[in-house]
Amino acid sequence: MTKTRALTGNGAMAEAMRQIHPDVVAAFPITPSTQVIEDFAQFVADGQVQTELITVESEHSAMSAC
Repeated sequence: MTKTRALTGNGAMAEAMRQIHPDVVAAFPITPSTQVIEDFAQFVADGQVQTELITVESEHSAMSAC
């Protein structure tokens, strides 16, 4: 049986990230996408995905962290 859920755009992005199981995510939470990282961090904390989540101090740091 298929499970149907209503998600926001940011929630859908976080869910897509959970489903692809990235090895590393380097992120700088900034409006309007802060919720994406918060939701994904909760997936990591709950053990739903095994990802190294790196929170960096700027957008430029996020690009160079990986």
